[in-house]
Amino acid sequence: MRLFEEIVSRLGLDEEVASGEKYVVFPGRCAYFEGVKGIRSFSSSAVEVLMKSGAYRAEGEGLKVARYGGGDLMLLGNVLKVEAIV
Repeated sequence: MRLFEEIVSRLGLDEEVASGEKYVVFPGRCAYFEGVKGIRSFSSSAVEVLMKSGAYRAEGEGLKVARYGGGDLMLLGNVLKVEAIV
């Protein structure tokens, strides 16, 4: 089960509330993205993630890819912020 499906299930939310592209950040630990089409750029301090409707930039320290495939991306490291980019 994907992370967001599990969260929606445990919280008893309507699936429509949780549709589309998603990400969650656990500051200082990791970030998880669902609906990823690709990675535009990668370094230990910044990662640009391509999604269906745009792109996001994750910034932090010691970033590394823990899992990437099937539209999912998990970054480990000191994730400080994630923001949409043009």
